[in-house]
Amino acid sequence: MSTQGKESSADTRRHAQREALLDAASEMLVHGGPDAISLRKLAARVGASTMAVYTAFGGKDGLIAALFEEAFDRLAAAERAAPKHDEPLLWLGELARAYRGFALKNPSYYSLMISATLPIPAALRHGDAAEPAARGVSQHASYEIMRSAVEACVEEGSFPADVEPDELAGALWAAVHGHCSLELAGFHASPEAAEKRFNMTTEAILRGLLTPKGLRKLESFSRDS
Repeated sequence: MSTQGKESSADTRRHAQREALLDAASEMLVHGGPDAISLRKLAARVGASTMAVYTAFGGKDGLIAALFEEAFDRLAAAERAAPKHDEPLLWLGELARAYRGFALKNPSYYSLMISATLPIPAALRHGDAAEPAARGVSQHASYEIMRSAVEACVEEGSFPADVEPDELAGALWAAVHGHCSLELAGFHASPEAAEKRFNMTTEAILRGLLTPKGLRKLESFSRDS
């Protein structure tokens, strides 16, 4: 095997081990809080050495920082994989469904994204050190992707031009995030009921924000579906 092949294989193993450590740590944090994180127990859980954890993350703060970044990176990847329609309203709908799909597929990471209880390392803070971690959401690519779809809706006239895109994006993000939080908490009687409520919620928030032009488009999409 060539040196390049050996390095590629080693990189693959390191990446797989890092992902396994993050997955295990996310579950430990969600179920037990910050005190549940023991680097020794984490390493044992995935069959790695404690040194491997320190090498990958530098310590507990680095691990928690990596967990937050991993959560938002996975959400951004899900959004990038969503169909990007020429019609921005349809793209926005795909992004909302991608957000819900990410939450259902990655419940432990989703629970950590806007946690008010975890100690947030300084490297992740935005602005004042006492500022809630949720204030940094708009700094992530996942939020910027959704904001880009909102801006496209403003430019083509489906959303009002006299409302800041961040206000529109924030309202949409809050609606989808709130639904997903309730769904993961078991609020709905069945997956079918949850999906029906999700569709109703996203359509209701859109109707409250759309211009007359946007409403006409939404009606035409509903007739064609």
